[in-house]
Amino acid sequence: MKSALANKNMKFAAVTAIFSLLFPAVLPTVASAQTALEEIRQTGILKVGIRKDAPPFGYLEGEKWQGVCIEGLELFRADLEKKLNRSVRLEKLETDLNESAEKGRFRSVTSKRAHLECGPNTILKNPPSGIAYSLPFLYSGTYLLVKPENRVRVNPSGFLQDVTIGVLSGSVTEQFIAGRYQLANQRIYEGITGRESGVKDAASGTIDAFASDRMLLVGEARRQGLTPSQYSIIPEQPLTCISYGMILPASDTEWKETVNNFIRNQSSTNLLEKVLGRNSPFLTISVTDQDKCI
Repeated sequence: MKSALANKNMKFAAVTAIFSLLFPAVLPTVASAQTALEEIRQTGILKVGIRKDAPPFGYLEGEKWQGVCIEGLELFRADLEKKLNRSVRLEKLETDLNESAEKGRFRSVTSKRAHLECGPNTILKNPPSGIAYSLPFLYSGTYLLVKPENRVRVNPSGFLQDVTIGVLSGSVTEQFIAGRYQLANQRIYEGITGRESGVKDAASGTIDAFASDRMLLVGEARRQGLTPSQYSIIPEQPLTCISYGMILPASDTEWKETVNNFIRNQSSTNLLEKVLGRNSPFLTISVTDQDKCI
C-alpha cells in the first residue's frame, strides 16, 4: 500500500512539474503588495486626490489649486522628505463624488490611483469596503444656508413642510435631510457645479434653503463674492456634527499610522493657523463647531 501511494505521489509531482513548465502563467504566484511608503520612496511622488469644487478644502482658482488640503498636504510632503531622506513631489489628482467613475474619491484610493484623498470626507462608522479614515483633521456641522428674509419661514426645529431644501447628490447630507425632514421638498443638485448652484439659488430665494457643512457653505458663499448680509446660516447649533478625515487604503496600516502621526503632531487648530492664518473665519468655524459637538 505504501509503495503504491508513493508511486502515485511521484507521478503527481512529475505531472505538476511538467504542467508548470508548459503553462507557467496558470499557476498562482504570491507577491506582497507594495505599501504607499515603499512606492513613494521608490518614485519620489506623493499622489493625492482632491476635489476641485469644495472650498475651503480644495478648489481651482483659474488653473491654480487652492485650499486647506493643498497647503496641508504640502506640509505633509515636506514631512515625508525628512522621513524618507529623499525629495518628494506632490501630484494632485482630481476626484469627485461619483463613485462609479474612475475619479470617485473612494475608488481613487482603492485603485491606487491616489495614496490618499483629502477633502470634506465625513468619517463614517462603517466605511466603504477597501478604505479607512485617518484621524480627524477638521470639524464642522450640518447647517442650512437661507436668504435672510427666509429665516422665519425656514424653522429647522419644525417639520419644514413644503419647504424646498437643496442638497448635493450622493452626499451624506442628502440622506440626513431626507430622514429628518420628510415633509420637505428636496431639490437634488448634481455634478461639480451642484454646490455652487445650490448656494446661489438659496441666497437668491429660488429655493428656501441649501443644506451642507457650514465650512463648505461659507467657503462657497465667499467664493461667489456674497457678503454676510446676503445670506444666513441656521440654526445656531449644528443639525449634525461632522469630523473630516483623509481617505486611506484599508490594508496599509503603516501608511495610516504615518498620516495619523502627522495629524497628531500638527493638531487641527495649528494646521489651520499655518494654512489660513490665525484670523481666518474657517478656523473659527472649525473650533466653534468642535466645541458645540463635544
